[in-house]
Parts: sequence; C-alpha cells; structure tokens
Amino acid sequence: MNIILFHYLIKVLKFMKKNSKKIVFSFLVLSMLFSMIMVYNSTPVNAASDDEKINIDDSDHVQEQLRANERVRFRFRERTRITVESNEKANCSIDCDAKKIGDKDFEIEIESDDKLNLTMKCREEQNSIGLQKGNIYTARNRNRYRYQEGFVVDIDSSEDDIEAKLRIEENEENRGGTWAYYDKKNEEWVTVETTSKNGYLECETDHFSTWTILVPEFDYTLLLIIGSIIGAIVLAGIAILFIKRRK
Repeated sequence: MNIILFHYLIKVLKFMKKNSKKIVFSFLVLSMLFSMIMVYNSTPVNAASDDEKINIDDSDHVQEQLRANERVRFRFRERTRITVESNEKANCSIDCDAKKIGDKDFEIEIESDDKLNLTMKCREEQNSIGLQKGNIYTARNRNRYRYQEGFVVDIDSSEDDIEAKLRIEENEENRGGTWAYYDKKNEEWVTVETTSKNGYLECETDHFSTWTILVPEFDYTLLLIIGSIIGAIVLAGIAILFIKRRK
C-alpha cells in the first residue's frame, strides 16, 4: 500500500513540475474569481446622505427623536427653517410661530456628554422680557443695540455640560449684528463674540438661555456732542486769528 502511495506521489510531483505554469495561472484565476464573488456579496457602504428634511405644514409644534450625529432640518409652514444636530441622541421638541417669524433660517449644533432632551420655543418677540421689534436696549457692555431681527429662541436642555454653536442666516435686518442672550438674574442682555461665516452669523456658547440677534445702534447724541466740541474749537480758532489780525 505504501509503495502505491509513493508511486502516486511521484506522478503528482512530475505532473506539477511539467505543468507548473498552468497551475500558477489557474490559481491566479481562481483567486480573482473568489475576490469578485466576495465583493459582490459584501454589504455596500452608503455615502453620506443630505440632511433629513421634515416639513410641518399644519402645525407650529414638532416632537422628534434624533439619532447621534444626525442633522435634521425642520421647515414650519414653508417659512421658518430650524436645523438641529447633536453628537448624542436627542429628544427634540420645537414650538415655532412661523406665521409671525416668517422666512428665517436658524441652526443649532450641540456637543454633549450624554443623550439629552432639547426644548426650543421660537417667537418673533418676547413680551415677558420686553423684547419687541424696533426697541433699543443697553447691554451689559453699556453699548446700545436695536432689536429688529424678529426671531428669538428660548433653548432648554436636560444636560448642563454642553457646547453649542448657534447660526442664523444673514439678511438686511441683522447684518452687522451680534448674538446675545438674556441674563434673567440681572435682567440684561449680554452680547457674545459673533462671526460671519458662509452667509450666517455664528456664535459659540456653553449654556442655553433666551437668544437673539441685536444690531449696534448708532449713538447720535455722542455724535452731536463731538460735533459741538469740534465746532467750538473751530470758532475759537477763528476768533483768535481775527483778534491777532486786528492787532
């Protein structure tokens, strides 16, 4: 029996030596076929999709569960657009008075250590704190600002340890404006550093409150005072020159 196996092995070795090129070629072909079959049967990787868009045509309220790193744009009554994105799961509740607010585009991007409940109330004005369009307010920095944006948002979260970015599309009403939040304890507006990026006014914050855009108010009183001082100096100079010429 062993002798038969030995002779059979010798024949196999001789065959492989004689047909080595054919064997290598066949192996390569089989490998390629196997690779193609594996690729064909593998699960495809989907490319990143556009933001999910949810239209709310007959209501001012929406309740939605957001997945982690999901970006969702809500559009209320074909007017006001609210885009929300969170790195953690979020139970999002939004009230938006789109009929009065009109065509606005607001975005909020949140970084949190845990899943959160997020509540937002969007209004044109907020009478409870005296915020009305056209009014002028003195902020904490003692500068005067006018409210003419027509969009104010109350933001509340179940998580205190957050980092967030707020954005609103620039327009003729808010150009040159700054984000500001309302300090309820001191009953005053506090402006924050605001940048203009890709057509949006953007700020960063580590807390939620009542937020809006305030536009710096030109101080005509100060201009009149400065003009009066310059005028007085000019008149005094003319008077001095007139007196010297008479002498």
